Amino acid sequence: MMDIVGFGALNVDLIYEVDNIELIEEKFRSSMECPAGGLIFKSGVESSGGPEKLPPLLHTLEECGRLKSKSGGGSAANTIVALARMGFDTGYVGKVGNDRYGDFLIQGLGSADCSEIKRADGQSGVCISLLSPDKERALFIFPNSNDALGPDEIDSDYIRKAEFLHMTSFIGDGPFEAQKLVAKEVSSQAKISFDPGELYAKRGLEELLPLIENSYMLFPNGREIELITGKDYKSGARQLLNLGPEIVACKLGRSGSYILSKDEEFEVPAIEVEVLDKTGAGDCYAAGFLAGLLKGFSSERCAQLATMAACRSIEGYGRSTYPGAELLSRAEG
Repeated sequence: MMDIVGFGALNVDLIYEVDNIELIEEKFRSSMECPAGGLIFKSGVESSGGPEKLPPLLHTLEECGRLKSKSGGGSAANTIVALARMGFDTGYVGKVGNDRYGDFLIQGLGSADCSEIKRADGQSGVCISLLSPDKERALFIFPNSNDALGPDEIDSDYIRKAEFLHMTSFIGDGPFEAQKLVAKEVSSQAKISFDPGELYAKRGLEELLPLIENSYMLFPNGREIELITGKDYKSGARQLLNLGPEIVACKLGRSGSYILSKDEEFEVPAIEVEVLDKTGAGDCYAAGFLAGLLKGFSSERCAQLATMAACRSIEGYGRSTYPGAELLSRAEG
């Protein structure tokens, strides 16, 4: 038996500091001699592009940006890494390319079991994060081999061995459909936690319903709830809760988080820390909350641990300051 298995995209995270995101867009468009082609150069927005857009974007950033961090990434992968550092028994389901980035991503998962990570004859996924002077981000995702993962490559029995299955987004329809099938197959054995991210939230409630109704817990942020339900985060969280989950934990950034279950409703404030990089903060929040659930904590204590984990993560770049066993020891004490 394992404590938790992650299931989501695996990307190499390249974090660049830039002085002006609009200037980067201008330089990139000039180098491509064509429109950005799906890439949106705007703080707070995630967008994706084909592999042909990656080399000119990297070239632009070599000229106009400063590389601050290179680490393994992907939302579920970040959560699993944090949980593994806290001492939990973890595993992962995903796909990487048969390239050096694929090796790098598997190594980056640390002690997690990687036996169910498949290899594709192509490039591994890449996520580029542009950090503006105010520490806001624009994200560009190049899914590459992630989108080659199909339902026939997923061992549901492997997932059934875990107490929790934590699922996050892919770009392509193939792995999204695979996740819906897996959720239906394993939800009676493994508790599913689902963090939709903006990319899945844009699909809307009807498409996400098979994942939501089979989930034990949801980890959307306020904007994602609005995208999914068309309502403010509190009304939308209530609607989502009524579809089947036991808990909805809404991440609100600097405002903390809002927790709703069938028996409880409360808010937890954020902790004031110096922010270097927000990448992965929501993933570490999920890790903290899930760690609390695995330890049998109350919902409020889980949310407090989640807040501490998220705030710890933003004090450094990439995974450098992710929480570990010492944070869990403090919470248990």
